[in-house]
Amino acid sequence: MIEGTDGSGKGTQSQLLQEYLKTQHVPFALFDFPQYYKTIFGRWIGRFLKGDFGTIESNHPYIVMFPYAADRWQAKPDMERALEEGKIVICNRYTSSASYQAARLPRDEQMKFIDWAYSVEYDAFGIPREDIVIFLYVPHAISQKLIEQKNSRKYMGNAQKKDIHESNEALMKEVEQVYLRLAKRFPHWVTIDCTKNGEILSKEEIHQKILAVLKRKKILPA
Repeated sequence: MIEGTDGSGKGTQSQLLQEYLKTQHVPFALFDFPQYYKTIFGRWIGRFLKGDFGTIESNHPYIVMFPYAADRWQAKPDMERALEEGKIVICNRYTSSASYQAARLPRDEQMKFIDWAYSVEYDAFGIPREDIVIFLYVPHAISQKLIEQKNSRKYMGNAQKKDIHESNEALMKEVEQVYLRLAKRFPHWVTIDCTKNGEILSKEEIHQKILAVLKRKKILPA
């Protein structure tokens, strides 16, 4: 699973990994979450991020988490089928995207929320547990510049370029901290520093770092 704050290049790295697996003739399946254009819950999330249902403050984290979880639950049969066929499953975002909602709570409540969210996803909905989470770490100041360079997204319609998460700078700073705490908490998380001397590394450099991790963890052949 590839995780990271907005602007960290998760989509780009997911695509590069997909291309690499094709050249190596390694069977795989790629999933992008949220599924904005595929599921009823994904479409709800797109509208939520656009601001159709009000501000962030008017939507409680525990309520917002359910559509995100249900969107992944809708992909459960396809993920399970891919795993049964012996494919490597790549996810651009997965359950740890709960960090965005956890970041809205006081710090002493954040991990309790994460535990609850994971219980909903893994236990109640029964989605597959990931073997590894690759966290693409880009400090907030740099990620904000990268968000500005993003192409417009269809789910945003004619709205502003940033969604209601990205436009809340205090929230984005706290999301970064939640991700860093999760990376320390869970042994199957691997943090990849995507910057050097205050600048983002090239997409190929980051891609090579990801491949090195996957080979070291024996998920890919050396």
